[in-house]
Amino acid sequence: MIVYEYPFNELVRSMLRLEYLFARFNQFLRSDEPELHHNAISILFELGDIGARGDIKSLLLKEFERQKYALNGLKSSQKVDQEALSQTLSEIDTVASNINHSTGRPNSAITESEWLNAIRTRLNIPGGTSPIDLPSYHAWKNSPSIERRKLLENYVRPLMPWQEACQLFLRLLRQSGEAKDVLAHNGSFQQAPSGKVYQLMRITLEDDTLFSEISANKYLLSVRFLKADRDKKAQLINADVPFKLTLCQF
Repeated sequence: MIVYEYPFNELVRSMLRLEYLFARFNQFLRSDEPELHHNAISILFELGDIGARGDIKSLLLKEFERQKYALNGLKSSQKVDQEALSQTLSEIDTVASNINHSTGRPNSAITESEWLNAIRTRLNIPGGTSPIDLPSYHAWKNSPSIERRKLLENYVRPLMPWQEACQLFLRLLRQSGEAKDVLAHNGSFQQAPSGKVYQLMRITLEDDTLFSEISANKYLLSVRFLKADRDKKAQLINADVPFKLTLCQF
């Protein structure tokens, strides 16, 4: 099974990117290999750039407030697990508070480090981080793995509220949708949103040799499936493709 997701707004797009980056960073961080810690450093810069965006912080806090308002309306419903509801509301309060009370720029430790800035300026140069260009970086990569990991953890720590926030936000959003079995005739599928405003579209495929191209606006949701080919241009599928469609709106 393979899942493709399509965000309908900038906040959801940023949360999906953060989730992707944190997953990769944590995977590399757990390793003892210096070259994988090199990958973690390159991702650290991307995490810092997104986490420093004040517009995303404002949108996220407003969305958490909206979610709290919607969930509070369920407190009198007998069909809702009130214990689970209270736990979710508590999670939202905690995560929103951690984001809201993060002072200054959460990536300041990264941007103010001369050592990291020297690495960043040479990342886009072919071979720019080699020992002849950055001997101090070469020395760090040859230091004990526990020391390398501790340094990376110190730099990413101010950004951890963003990891908690994107995990909670996306979990609640994904749980809000119900997967439906649909069929793409001759590899294409279209559906009118029927006046509803969605935040996220999820497509689940059993055939991992196919991939989806998705476009959407307030008038039409469109999906087409192509055959993955690493040597040639991807080809449109001319056969019917069954898949699961989930439209999420919290």
